[in-house]
Amino acid sequence: MKTKNILIYSGLILGGLLLGYLFFGGTSEPQTLEEHISETHTDEEGNVVYTCSMHPQIRESEPGNCPICGMELIPANDLDDSDSESLNPNAVTFSKAALALAEVETTPVKKGVPVVETRLPGKVVVNQNLVSNVTAHFPGRIRELYVDYTGDYVRKGQKLVSIYSSELITAQSELLETARFKEQNPRLYESARRKLLLWEFPEETINQIEQSGEVMEELDFFSPVSGYVSQINISREDHIQEGSMLYRIAKLSEVWIEFEAYESSVNNLKIGDKIDFTVSSIPGHTYTGEVSFIQPFLNDKSRTVEIRITVDNPRNEMKPGMFAEGVISSQSGQKQQLLVPRSAVLWTGERSIVFMDVSTAETPAFEAREVVLGKRAGNEYVIESGLEVGERVVSNGTFKVDAAAQLSDKLSMMNREPGSGANRGAHDHGAMDMNNGEMNMDDGDMNESTMDTTEDHSNHEMDKSLEALVPQYLKLREALSKDDFETAKEHVRVFSTDTFSDIEELRAEFKSISEMLISRIEEEGYEGALFKQYCPMYGGGSTWISDKKDIENPFYGTQMHNCGETVEQMN
Repeated sequence: MKTKNILIYSGLILGGLLLGYLFFGGTSEPQTLEEHISETHTDEEGNVVYTCSMHPQIRESEPGNCPICGMELIPANDLDDSDSESLNPNAVTFSKAALALAEVETTPVKKGVPVVETRLPGKVVVNQNLVSNVTAHFPGRIRELYVDYTGDYVRKGQKLVSIYSSELITAQSELLETARFKEQNPRLYESARRKLLLWEFPEETINQIEQSGEVMEELDFFSPVSGYVSQINISREDHIQEGSMLYRIAKLSEVWIEFEAYESSVNNLKIGDKIDFTVSSIPGHTYTGEVSFIQPFLNDKSRTVEIRITVDNPRNEMKPGMFAEGVISSQSGQKQQLLVPRSAVLWTGERSIVFMDVSTAETPAFEAREVVLGKRAGNEYVIESGLEVGERVVSNGTFKVDAAAQLSDKLSMMNREPGSGANRGAHDHGAMDMNNGEMNMDDGDMNESTMDTTEDHSNHEMDKSLEALVPQYLKLREALSKDDFETAKEHVRVFSTDTFSDIEELRAEFKSISEMLISRIEEEGYEGALFKQYCPMYGGGSTWISDKKDIENPFYGTQMHNCGETVEQMN
């Protein structure tokens, strides 16, 4: 027992010595701040270099705050300075940690045939080829209605109505009279018989009249097809004339979907194109049909052209009158062109830029480059010039990269003169917060208004939240659509401190405001229902936002109030 206790105590002592070695003697890591700093990056004189985790181009010889964003400087690690210095001076660099927090993604520039997506509003309508009318072929009076409400389903041969007619009685009497002398005058007999057949008397009924020698005072009308009664034009005891339409019956086993295409989209559509569409009342289901008809005439009121497809409806899920929305994808020509994601492009109206990935093995870096845009093709843009196939562009986090470039006084969306230093002083250093490892860099803060380098715009309000800006923007749009210059001047103050001598100057400014706000909404998202609308005639093509699906053009006002098209719903 004593020997066992000695062994236990010996084991505990050895374990304690081993733990002490591991904690205090078994590590080669520096234990003091001085030792830690000695391993960080130093300059040629041996002084510690401090940098900003968000702006690694900042190099200071003592602790403090970043002159760009106000963050606390930290000792720099062993970055390869020669690698950073070899970068283009217009490139904005990130630390790898900041790059991960910014969620920056890049996409290669590709070449392909642009595919244009066109959204078309529409509705379900009855296939007119499957509509039958029940018509009276002789005058008379309605005695009995066997089907007396619309929507009722009838089968082929089902009795619909009974009609009394004096002319009907006369025609039957003629048949009976001529039947007595049909051997002597067969032509007269055949004429009397044919008259009843043309009135849609069943041949069996005519034979029965001849055999019985009795005249029928009333004639029953039967349904010629199976379907739903869509219209009834008679009531009991009504007097009708020859040619009066009594019933209209429609088959719904096959229906039409009629879409409205704006005139700017018609040239992209052709017979046989496939349309994917959804019906509002049938959520979760997507249907496909082919264009079977394109109306050759333009509706001059709505400025649209009717596009029709025919679809099967075996379970009668699609009811006439239901709203539908179609999406048609069509190639814009056959020529292959350069394409980049729509999210990669920062568009200010006059100029468009993308951020190129110019990173090295050690330093993530991005450089702004101006490009010439072509047409928009769905979620992509055609690039006319400025890029080459295989180059990589920032496709996610674009506004964050642009914000860093703006703060670093590099070439960016709103900074055409990098290196002037004018952009640093005007920036609100509170826009970034890296405390507790979190980055709060709202893409929406980087816009034309907050980045303006002139002192006159220091009180600009475009850095407000979208919830505050969008309602003011919608009031401005409405005022311009009504040619209300005074009201428009009141609402534009939220976006611009410029003065405007007439409404046309204000509309030119509204074009730029719209482009900036659309970029913010596409990057950040917005809770309310908004529609992006487009006018091809103003300024070579102009886009704006509306809370109404119907067009109220702010660029032409009452002169061309409904000119334009709804491109997409943005929420």
